[in-house]
Amino acid sequence: MFEWLSTSLWGYPIIAGIHVLGLAWFGATVLTRPEEFKTWKRVGLVVLILTGLLIFGMHPAQYAASASFRVKMLLLVAVLGLKLPRAASVALWIAIVFASRGIAFF
Repeated sequence: MFEWLSTSLWGYPIIAGIHVLGLAWFGATVLTRPEEFKTWKRVGLVVLILTGLLIFGMHPAQYAASASFRVKMLLLVAVLGLKLPRAASVALWIAIVFASRGIAFF
């Protein structure tokens, strides 16, 4: 499946687009943070994780060699594994977005 996605014309762009939409979805629920959005926050996180795994599976050697990818993963583990104040959580998510952009260039 990963090979098909990585060699297809639309595989990577579609998965990457869904990944960005998942980030926007999740990010909106983190920023607004009302209790009734708790389920939507989890759905956004699941979309992020699943599409992220697909993207990694398409080019694992490239991502594993990327310092930006490793920074992104460390930040992701920190933000998901620690109980942080809202401001710190938002700051880490912003750092994750910047690290993600670095993957494409470094």
